[in-house]
Amino acid sequence: MTTTERIGKSALQEQIRRDRRAVLIVNTQARNGGDKFEHAQGLLQAAGIELVSSIPVEDADAVEDVVKAALNRGHRWVIVGGGDGTISSVVDHFAFRDAVFGLLPLGTANSFARTLSIPTDLPGAVDVLVNGKVVDVDLGLIDDDCFANGAALGLSAAIAKAKPRTLKRWLGPAAYLIVAARELARHRSFKCRLIEDDGSARTFDALELRIANGQYHGGVRVAADASVESRDISLYVVKGTSRLKLARVWAEKLLGRPLSIDDVEIIRAAKVRIETDPPRSVSVDGEVTTKTPVTASVARQALHVIVPSDRRDLK
Repeated sequence: MTTTERIGKSALQEQIRRDRRAVLIVNTQARNGGDKFEHAQGLLQAAGIELVSSIPVEDADAVEDVVKAALNRGHRWVIVGGGDGTISSVVDHFAFRDAVFGLLPLGTANSFARTLSIPTDLPGAVDVLVNGKVVDVDLGLIDDDCFANGAALGLSAAIAKAKPRTLKRWLGPAAYLIVAARELARHRSFKCRLIEDDGSARTFDALELRIANGQYHGGVRVAADASVESRDISLYVVKGTSRLKLARVWAEKLLGRPLSIDDVEIIRAAKVRIETDPPRSVSVDGEVTTKTPVTASVARQALHVIVPSDRRDLK
């Protein structure tokens, strides 16, 4: 389906506000999913939302099929609770569809929620669902796979591949730093070639490559130039071969300091072919899904999603 065939966000917003009927699907394996499922039900019902179906999903790999089934039944408003991995697994099914994605951030990092200014506390997120507005935002693409926040090659992908799920449950975001320290010690640089749609190409000795749709990744604001309204994607190449440089760049990101152009090359484009030597794993919203070579691009205005009504830059 193309964007021109959709009924539009205004009509969808009017319909869901009038009907006040939604499907709730929660990944109970997300960090806060199991504990907060019933609380989420109660808050939504207390706010006057009729939950046509309310489904706790105990197998994280099954969430995608449950969401797909709800959308195929024609439900216009589907609320999904989980972390960034959960969101990434389901946004493909919402893309370019006449359905509204409602987000309950119940994960560890909740990067997409932060990008959209959705509160990470449950009452605040429910308030946005009830009183917010429907907007169209971009999704990123790795080949044909949609992502909400970002994709990465290098240290971020190594952390994702290590799957620190038990640590995440106990330590929250600190788990990423523990695994990052271990993976950094054995990290190696790689040759990276970026080929834009016009045929122009650049080659780097790279320590990491981040492809950003939203500004947050791992719960940290790491891509200040990225925007879900920009109609392109931002690529951040950490240049060089020194692990100490990569550690410094990560520290600067965590501290919110601006990145040096000597350390990081920033490229904005609608479509880029990515080749590496050797082939590298690619993490998409925190889950390793493929290896290079891949093509990164943007799915413009692909997702109808509810955001706070005071986000004037999102339309």
